[in-house]
Amino acid sequence: MASRKPFSLLKRNSIYYVRFRLPDGLRSVPKSTGQTARGRAEAWAIEYLQAGQGQIVVKENITFQDFSNNFFDWNGTWATDKRVRGLRISPRHCLERNDLLNNHLNPAFGKQKLTAIDRALIKDFRNTMFKNGFSGSTINKCLSTIKTILDAAEERSLIQYVPRIDRAADNPKRKGILTLEEAKRLFSFEWMTRPAFRHPVKSDFMGQVANLLAITTGLRLSEIQALTLADIHLERNYLTVHRSWDHRLFCFNQTTKSGKERTIFFSDLVKSQIRRLIDINPFGKDPDNFLFFGDQRERAKDQRFFMQSLYYALEKIGIDPAERQRRNITFHGHRHFLNSLLIGAKVPLQTVQSITGHLTAEMSQHYYHIGVDDMRGVLQITDAITTGIKTEPIQ
Repeated sequence: MASRKPFSLLKRNSIYYVRFRLPDGLRSVPKSTGQTARGRAEAWAIEYLQAGQGQIVVKENITFQDFSNNFFDWNGTWATDKRVRGLRISPRHCLERNDLLNNHLNPAFGKQKLTAIDRALIKDFRNTMFKNGFSGSTINKCLSTIKTILDAAEERSLIQYVPRIDRAADNPKRKGILTLEEAKRLFSFEWMTRPAFRHPVKSDFMGQVANLLAITTGLRLSEIQALTLADIHLERNYLTVHRSWDHRLFCFNQTTKSGKERTIFFSDLVKSQIRRLIDINPFGKDPDNFLFFGDQRERAKDQRFFMQSLYYALEKIGIDPAERQRRNITFHGHRHFLNSLLIGAKVPLQTVQSITGHLTAEMSQHYYHIGVDDMRGVLQITDAITTGIKTEPIQ
């Protein structure tokens, strides 16, 4: 007895349509084969099944925008599934994915049926973004986002398969770093605020200390913002880094970018600056208070404050905005400066990675712990930055 075919054909106005048998025994909605001959229509149906490895689309009229609506909500299916499986996910990550969806993907694919989105369409989208000047990093985040959505569509049998997606070359703009002499000059004078209408010039002690801490420890700006007094151990010259500050959601990210807690040692000079900063905290010395306090006790200092402090200080040593932008010198460049300084001084790579939090997959499995002798050598190197440093007490 001949086996039953997994589909049936019907003819409408000379065109054959196919209905596939679904797992529950029912038939799919008719899908046009575009063929007028029965034999060719059967061949088309078989090819369709083979292309999707037997996957049959149960609904064909769902648009990308309809399917992706609320897809990245924190309490939605995607984010909940991540949390259930113990994968790293945060409200900030959902927010960023949603921004990519609304700003880039929906304008390009929103009205397209899910079944119409193929490799060529995605390739055109990628190339258009490139021509419009977007970085490889932004393009690839968009491509990753659309793949996530299409994976879910395939799982629900709304598309046959996820088309192959070719990534863009990252080609990130290289971070510029200061020379050692420039770094010394940067901290050789007392930083002051930029003159502004009805705002008298005053000491920018907090901005200077934050930048000093970044360039001597490699801390990320979000990690500096998240530091509380409980994280500071002045008696033994170290601090613990175990979370970061989300400047968009105004809350803590409960882990660092690498997901690893680390211990950072600092010199006596840096300790003296941190102690003074603690002493002038208007909210007192409660362990939960931010080290770099903002206008409100429960909020960290805004990240733009630290960037603007750096930019004005750079002008004072002759690096104007045009030069700064040409060299791509940013607050994050402090990490690159320290990394280069330590590697150039022949500090073991494992020590450097443990300080900056740049952990490879191998190091994540065999976490490297810094010894006292390791840190003594590192502090001798970073002391070269602070030679001749000048910061005046807050009046």
